[in-house]
Amino acid sequence: MTNEKAGASPVELAWNDAARGYDAYFSPRFAPYLAAALGCLIGRKRELPNPGSILAPCTGPGRELGALARAFPERQIAGSDLSGEMVKLAQERNVQFANVSVERADATQLPARSPVAALYSVFGLQLLPNPAATLRSWLELLEPKGVATIVYWPNDTDDGGPCDTLHRLIAESITVDRSWEGALEESARAASAEVLEDVRIAFEMQHDSAHAYWDALTRLGPLRALANARGSDFVAQLGTRFEATFPAGPLTHTPAARLLLIQRSG
Repeated sequence: MTNEKAGASPVELAWNDAARGYDAYFSPRFAPYLAAALGCLIGRKRELPNPGSILAPCTGPGRELGALARAFPERQIAGSDLSGEMVKLAQERNVQFANVSVERADATQLPARSPVAALYSVFGLQLLPNPAATLRSWLELLEPKGVATIVYWPNDTDDGGPCDTLHRLIAESITVDRSWEGALEESARAASAEVLEDVRIAFEMQHDSAHAYWDALTRLGPLRALANARGSDFVAQLGTRFEATFPAGPLTHTPAARLLLIQRSG
């Protein structure tokens, strides 16, 4: 797809082009993680401040927005994403929900909105340029006793397979700073918030082959911007090493994401 917005960043361009393919390939595989995060937030439903909306930054194709709208029909659900194509997908998917809105916004600079009772984000935090600072800015939007449910991919997914191999190969090729993972609790404290839960959640994920997974990562997923920047030769070389690590045939793994439940002080 051609991006219609002049001056769009390479990251936005990559996600615009990948949007519908990402939704078809990754959304079904990520669904259990979204559901776990939703269940965590629903468990705090009676404790959330009133009134207050629920923010969903990095919403991508917006598959979580309808579930949030049904679970919290009395609240406004405000989704956002940097990619205009992702926003279009999310709007199309949730047009029937009167309490859902979706706008294009940079997750590192969310527009002011008040009051905010909760924030929900799955698999967006690790993609941002300064995740620890962004987490603090998100938490500072919350009302006292407001809750954030955040799920992200840590550097160590502990799947013993493709995710760990991917991280190793990328780290051997480019400099990757993951020090921000250790700064998240400090970011919460700086925003007058407390981490109530910090757990790993893992679900089985299947791919037709290592090649199919690599192709999806580099064309339809989080590595598309890197592939665009470094070129086809770089992607092909990494892909050859990645695929050689696994036997032919279907690929199954159980990657562990990190789920944080954080509450703003009263």
